[in-house]
Amino acid sequence: ALEASDPATAEVNTGVPRLQTCFVLFLGHACAVNGLIALLFNLRCGMCLLGKKMDNGAVPLWSYLLFAGFHLPTWLYTRLHHMKDRRFRVAVATEVEPGWWVGGRYAADLGKNWAGTVDLTCEFPEGCATSTERYLLLRCWDGVPPLPAELEQAAVFALDARALGDVMVHCAHGRGRSTTVMCACLVKA
Repeated sequence: ALEASDPATAEVNTGVPRLQTCFVLFLGHACAVNGLIALLFNLRCGMCLLGKKMDNGAVPLWSYLLFAGFHLPTWLYTRLHHMKDRRFRVAVATEVEPGWWVGGRYAADLGKNWAGTVDLTCEFPEGCATSTERYLLLRCWDGVPPLPAELEQAAVFALDARALGDVMVHCAHGRGRSTTVMCACLVKA
C-alpha cells in the first residue's frame, strides 16, 4: 500500500474522491427524480408533486432543493429557448383576439396588468402573479393537456376575467398547453 508522505498531498487526494462521490450522488439523484417525473408524466398524474401553490403560483424552496435535478435543466432549457426566441424576434405572448393573450412563462416581460391569468405549468413560478387581479393554476406537465373538466374551468374563469380586462393564458413556451386552453376560451366566448 502506498502512503502519502506529505499531509497536504494526502488532503488533496482525499478531497477529489469526495467531490467525485458528491457529483455521482447528485447525478444518481437527478436520474431518480427525472425517472419518477417521466413515470408520472406518462401516467398523467402527480402534477402537484413539485409543490406549486394554487393561490399565487409560487414554487417553494424545498421543491428546488429536493428536485434540483429536474428544475435546473428545465429552467436552463426554457431560458435558452427564450434567448433564441428573442434573437429571432418571437414575441413572449401574442394577442390572438382583442383582450385574449396566449404566451409562455416569460409573458410577464410584456409589463401588462392582467384581469386574469391562466397558468398551465407545474414546473415554473408564476411571473404574472404581481400583475394579475385573478389567478387560476391548472397544474400540467409539459406535453400533457388539461382534462376536459379543467378546460371548462379555465374557459369559464377566463371569460369572467375578460369582462374586467385582458386575459393571459400561458404555459412554458406558449405553444402547446396554452393554445389548447385558449381554443377552449375562445369557443366559450
